[in-house]
Amino acid sequence: MKIHGEWEISKVRNVVVRAFAGSFNEQGFNAMFEEFKKIAPVGAPWASMAQGEYWEMAPAAALQSYTHMREWAIAHGCQCIAFVCPSRFHLDIVKRNAGVVPGDDLYVCATTEEACAWLTAKGFPFSIDDFQHHAFLEKAKRRLENDPTSTFFRVA
Repeated sequence: MKIHGEWEISKVRNVVVRAFAGSFNEQGFNAMFEEFKKIAPVGAPWASMAQGEYWEMAPAAALQSYTHMREWAIAHGCQCIAFVCPSRFHLDIVKRNAGVVPGDDLYVCATTEEACAWLTAKGFPFSIDDFQHHAFLEKAKRRLENDPTSTFFRVA
């Protein structure tokens, strides 16, 4: 089956950043997870930022794959995750289908700047200047704005 979803992954010091956009399927989440595992630090505490500002959605099976990614990260030294979520609706779907609940190790926010500040407060210094995916996000924004089938930017 064809992979759906777009992403970029980088590591700055001990913070792994996943910028992702579009509609994901299970194959897309699994492919992103494989890249994530390859770049994650080994032998030292680390943090993660999941920048999903332009993520559209995913079916329940793909969201369950996200659960496995989060469990793997925690088991392999990830201390905390900042999730830039597009809306409360998206968060409700993730909570319901992936069992993801914000807490001390998972912070859900609306902007990259807010995620940076939270990671820094948790002991993982990270600034907006460290974020390497501005071009990716801008491209995703333009694609969604120009996609007549996308309901991402439409108000009902």
